[in-house]
Amino acid sequence: MLLRFPDSRIRRACARAGHGLLLLAAGAAFAQSPAPAAAPAPEGSDEAIVARLTRLRDDFMQGVSASGFKPCKAPAIALGDPPSFGHYEPRRNAVLIGAWTRLSASEKEGFEEMAKRMGGDADARTLFENGTYRWVYVHELAHWWQSCRHKVRPGTWAEESGASRIALAYWHVRDPHFASGIVRGFRSLVSSTPSPVPQGQTPQQYLDANFTKIARGEAYAWFQGQMVVELTQAPPPTFHDALAQPLYPR
Repeated sequence: MLLRFPDSRIRRACARAGHGLLLLAAGAAFAQSPAPAAAPAPEGSDEAIVARLTRLRDDFMQGVSASGFKPCKAPAIALGDPPSFGHYEPRRNAVLIGAWTRLSASEKEGFEEMAKRMGGDADARTLFENGTYRWVYVHELAHWWQSCRHKVRPGTWAEESGASRIALAYWHVRDPHFASGIVRGFRSLVSSTPSPVPQGQTPQQYLDANFTKIARGEAYAWFQGQMVVELTQAPPPTFHDALAQPLYPR
């Protein structure tokens, strides 16, 4: 199902998604993929969210070890409302991740409108959390790994595409259904959105030359989608291969 969003609140919510929540606007694939079991803390509490994210972080790190690599110190987890609903901070070695209770009223309204337009059983909070606590979070763990390997190139296609490649490889192993939903969502978004790239330039060239401006606008969603679409043109890499090449392409 392709969705278009004339409402400015919805467009802003999708634009802020940056690293992955834009997929929530592309279809109901997220809602069809079962989320991890709830933590023993009260459902929806900060404690439950942190416990859920801790289990996912630990599983990601175990996958790193099982792939033959030595992980660095585990990143801390902090809840908030970062600009892209998720951000790895290397100086603190912490992943700052969005929480529904920390969103502004306008942001919540955007997801509520999104849920109404999508239909189905998923409510606004479910849409937000399925995207944030799975795709966005693992994408940020991939940035942690890039920092761990000293393979960083901020503000570039290579760093963002490399992180998405690692995240996609992880989900291909852990939840192929969810990974397929990610790909379907990005393909739908790219196919339903005009390309912002000027004629004569490639998406990578244009993003690298204008990253700061693009990252602050709605066009960034298209570039994130284009990265994943390009990553799926060939058989997916193993998790080991994705970890071995943190920046993609080099």
